[in-house]
Amino acid sequence: MALVAGFTALPTTARGATQETAPCAKLAAAEVSFPAGDANRVVFVTATDANQASVLITGCARDGPGYLQEWQVAGFIGAKGFAPAGTLGEGEFRSPTGSFSATEALGLADPGTTLAYHVINPRSRWGGPGSPSYNYYLEGGSPRDENLWYWANQGTYAQATVINYNRMPDSPAVPGADYAIFFGAGNRPSAGCVSTTLEIATRVVTTLSPGDRFIMGVVGDVFLPARPIPAAVPTAAPPAAEPTGVASSPAASSPAAGPVPSVTSTDAPSATEPEAQNPGQDAGGTDFVLAGILLVLAGLAAVAVVVVLGRAAASGG
Repeated sequence: MALVAGFTALPTTARGATQETAPCAKLAAAEVSFPAGDANRVVFVTATDANQASVLITGCARDGPGYLQEWQVAGFIGAKGFAPAGTLGEGEFRSPTGSFSATEALGLADPGTTLAYHVINPRSRWGGPGSPSYNYYLEGGSPRDENLWYWANQGTYAQATVINYNRMPDSPAVPGADYAIFFGAGNRPSAGCVSTTLEIATRVVTTLSPGDRFIMGVVGDVFLPARPIPAAVPTAAPPAAEPTGVASSPAASSPAAGPVPSVTSTDAPSATEPEAQNPGQDAGGTDFVLAGILLVLAGLAAVAVVVVLGRAAASGG
């Protein structure tokens, strides 16, 4: 749908503090409400409020099993914001909510695209109310059809991608459910189209392939909450290994003994050190025997001295 009258400066970001600035990561994490199918590229168009006309637009490209962000810009949608999924009607000045494929594009000259491309000429129209070609390209038509030639020369449809809302291959066209929802160029809210810079509008035409998708809506409708990270399950510590190369004492091998403490290089006995004393041995008994022997020897020595002195005295007399 063409732009509405009036001018609104293009903001640097969509309003609101709850905008999702990493939609490609959310898509890779399967945290998006609407399907992307097997699309190689997905363009997200998101607002923070259903009545908000300014949006954040993000281009995502497949990277292995996930998606990476290619670009991100501000833009506009219908002047009255997003309609809830499946409720949009003609003349509401709203944009549709949901996931929609891309198969066609249009403009003043083909910039090089794999989409089916309509080069707009003075007879180019888009089927409007009462048309047998409702929500499809045609030439000629009636005054109720959208005049593509006029809007292309205004710059709005200089390059534009058709968003397959209410049309095949996504669904049969239902008269009255709105028509002519395009991704084009513009710097103000529209009657239902998505608009941003001509550079990005052209980039979308040239990079999207049939089957790539637009996912559009309010942040809360488009994205799912992040999945909780499972808590780690604690594991029991392994039992301390019994030291090797150290002789076991009777206490260590006793069935009633506690855990064997680990032995480090600083407290392990050396090869020349005697084995640890048996805990049941009486060390005091050995010391008592040695003391008795020493006393006996001292007594014998004293007797010998007395004998020698006695003999010396007898000889002198």
